[in-house]
Amino acid sequence: MRRTALRKWAALAGMTAALAPLAASADEATGWYVGAGAGQSKAIQYCDAPAGSVVQSCDDTSFAWKLLLGYQINRYLGVEAGYDYFGRFSATFVNGGVSETTSQTKTWAGFLEAVGSIPIGSRFSLFGKAGGVYWRTKFSQQGTTGAFDTNQHDVDYVVGAGVQLFVTKNLAVRAEYEYLPNYGNSTTGEVDLQLVTASVLWKF
Repeated sequence: MRRTALRKWAALAGMTAALAPLAASADEATGWYVGAGAGQSKAIQYCDAPAGSVVQSCDDTSFAWKLLLGYQINRYLGVEAGYDYFGRFSATFVNGGVSETTSQTKTWAGFLEAVGSIPIGSRFSLFGKAGGVYWRTKFSQQGTTGAFDTNQHDVDYVVGAGVQLFVTKNLAVRAEYEYLPNYGNSTTGEVDLQLVTASVLWKF
């Protein structure tokens, strides 16, 4: 009887010791974090010329940066909110070789997203994200008929995916791709906006 009891206690102690790291890693997976990143944005249809016009010059890519605050609910699910600055885009079109129109767009957005993660080992993970953005755009246009300036804003959605690696217990690095379809409106023109960034995160 004593040997059987000792074996049971030994097995229980072994199971507890084996599960302790898992419990610790589960606790470490939760909590608040902040991050900052930089990269490049691209407005895919920005250089498409209007009917009857040709492109004289166009810049549909820009330096972009972001700030974020997140909370990891568990190893598989988190939420993030933050600010994306997409930069400036500009284009000049010529109509009939006579009239010339130049437009410039400066755009940024606040976002709120759900983030789903697939852990691979204790430090590396793949993730996907989806959520909403509140965007603002400053649009200006100059041509033979005069100048036009406007500020536009609206709500849209964003999806994305990426990889993340914890370098230490609290410090992580991330690379991600985000896609915002039909960004803009009839006044500014609609584009599919892409954002590629590398970020550094600090977990509290």
